[in-house]
Amino acid sequence: MGEPPRVGVVDPRPEHLSGGAPVTKTMREIVDGVHQLEIPMRRNPLGKTFSYLLRDAGTLIDTGIPTKKGLDALEDQLSTLGLGISDIEKIIVTHMHTDHVGLIDRIQEKTAVTVVALEEAVNVQRQWDETRETAYEDTRDEIAAWGGSDFLKLFSQYEHVFRRPRWKLEIDETITDGERLRLGSVSLEALWTPGHAREHLCLHDAENEILFSGDHVLPKITSHISHHAYHVGDPLGNYLESLDRVRDLPVKTVLPGHEWIFHELAGRVSELEDHHERRCGEIIAALKRGARTVFDVSSVVSWDSQPWDRMAFWTKRMAAAETYAHLAYLRNRERVVERRRDRVLEFEAA
Repeated sequence: MGEPPRVGVVDPRPEHLSGGAPVTKTMREIVDGVHQLEIPMRRNPLGKTFSYLLRDAGTLIDTGIPTKKGLDALEDQLSTLGLGISDIEKIIVTHMHTDHVGLIDRIQEKTAVTVVALEEAVNVQRQWDETRETAYEDTRDEIAAWGGSDFLKLFSQYEHVFRRPRWKLEIDETITDGERLRLGSVSLEALWTPGHAREHLCLHDAENEILFSGDHVLPKITSHISHHAYHVGDPLGNYLESLDRVRDLPVKTVLPGHEWIFHELAGRVSELEDHHERRCGEIIAALKRGARTVFDVSSVVSWDSQPWDRMAFWTKRMAAAETYAHLAYLRNRERVVERRRDRVLEFEAA
């Protein structure tokens, strides 16, 4: 949600993008046989998700949101290469967020494809299945535990969202961290990079010095790192470790899930690390001024998207989940102390 300063990014205007000549206004060839496709995304300021075609292998890395406009865009861009949906044989998933996997069902309505994800994706879906029946109650209790009791009446209006069946990605093949994939002329190493999502996958093409970064490293915005009271773990700690893992890879071109191509991977990793440390410092300062609960702290954090008091309910919940990820990270490193009082989590600086 934050936007630290940029270094080493490419001007986002099409005429300034690097990595090959544009094939159309929305598609370009990065290296021989590797194409970046733009899948439009409605009601989202990012505007699009990038899907990457490995032409020789009939493989897509991510797809986009599940809309007719998205499918039409995919088909139009494939057609400029003399290809159709039926030429897609495999889809590799960087993570199971709708803007990256939502179009898979519509593709499968037209052709048989093999869906590939990290084995951790299967574990995540198993956890979703185990908590599906209590999702509404778990979230209600979490909001209360975060000091958001004033929001519970509003939250109750969305009970139907949590009661409806949850979409499930049908995964055909799983891959493991460090596994090498030969896809036509391209060789990729699978890198497990949890943080933005527990099952997040980056793919490194060492020969062409390319990193398919998904949402792990983006050129301008910071990836949403959230945590929930009904889960165990340390997503922000995982994310920072995952950043460190990719920092020194031999990479000249980063192909992200959104925004634009960029090149200075190590510099961008440093920016993101600095951003999260600044956020941690801001949270500790807020606690020293008297903030106690997750919602207390969230209300005084300097959000780059928009001020807390102007956020819609769902945006506030996402912001609070980011705050909790930082508080859990700080708690785990004994920089803050967590206590529970009358079922409400309270924090103070150590």
